[in-house]
Amino acid sequence: MSSLFRPLILALLALLLCSLAGAADDAVDPVLSYYWEHARAAEKTYDPDVPGIGYRFTARTYKHTVVRGGIISKTDSITQTYFYSNGSLDSVRTIRGQVKRFKNLDLTWPSIFENRYRLNLFPNDTGGTKLAIGLRSDSTGTRLPDGLLVIDRNRYFPYSLYLFFPDKGGFSRFTRSFRFTLVNNLVFPDSVWEVATQLGIFFPESYRLETGITDIQVWRTDSLRKR
Repeated sequence: MSSLFRPLILALLALLLCSLAGAADDAVDPVLSYYWEHARAAEKTYDPDVPGIGYRFTARTYKHTVVRGGIISKTDSITQTYFYSNGSLDSVRTIRGQVKRFKNLDLTWPSIFENRYRLNLFPNDTGGTKLAIGLRSDSTGTRLPDGLLVIDRNRYFPYSLYLFFPDKGGFSRFTRSFRFTLVNNLVFPDSVWEVATQLGIFFPESYRLETGITDIQVWRTDSLRKR
């Protein structure tokens, strides 16, 4: 799971640079709009949470409790198998670990395309297979998460997504990061990270959740045949 840590740091640096961008970024870039709209349409094409599709996967999660200086003081782990059908979670089977230590575990990723963002090409468009798009909140009141989306330039599916939530209630420095994979032409996360400090009555708790997802299987729910 450590392979995801470096892009997470790079993504956070990207967010900082995007936040310092000038007013010129507010203008709509036609090239960027082109890729954004195609990625928005592709999200439905690659979505496994639709009628007629079932899938399962195994997730192993490590929770690291972090103290001053970034030192890990304690690590818990849990391994579970998730079963979905027709867009809904059917059941979760715990293979090992204690569920009570992972009450707030969330492996879902948010749809970002219906939100209003100021978009940036980051660091710039080099013409490679991967295209990085910076996301800056353009909302009033409670801010949307800022972030960085990396998509395939030709097929428009996501490689990775990094989100920073500035107004997450009860937390500070709350970030979520995803790396994706294609299975049967559908998009699934194969890595999920969550890093935050949870505010408490007596003292805050800093933690890092690292989840690796394997054994992804997809089938048709109407015929029970593998897709």
